Amino acid sequence: MKKLILFISFIFVMSSCAVLDYPKRVAGYSIANFENEQDGRFAFASDLEPKKAYNKCNLFLFENNLQVNFENKKKLYIVASKFSLIFEHTLDSTEVAFFVSQTDDKKTKIEVISNNVRLAKFVYNKLSEYFKK
Repeated sequence: MKKLILFISFIFVMSSCAVLDYPKRVAGYSIANFENEQDGRFAFASDLEPKKAYNKCNLFLFENNLQVNFENKKKLYIVASKFSLIFEHTLDSTEVAFFVSQTDDKKTKIEVISNNVRLAKFVYNKLSEYFKK
């Protein structure tokens, strides 16, 4: 009976999101730090479809010679770095995430998130201007 309880406890712990995220964190592909960020989170709305808004975010990164560290085309997010090319108060390794999602009123919400609040605000301003073009 003890083995069964131990086995069920082990399965429960292993199936929790936090434990399953550790391999991604070690590999450098975790977005948990961006999902929990509050201060460095800025968002704006667009009339573009989510997929087109996602592609426009990618184009913004390409045109500014920024590095895409990883992306998920299905969940519509991008994590990029090398922002020292356009913002002098940051390191090359500082990452910014772009999350694209559809809202209830058929608009698309684009979130710019970074642990560096000043960088997040700067990229948010640049990206929102880019979307107005």
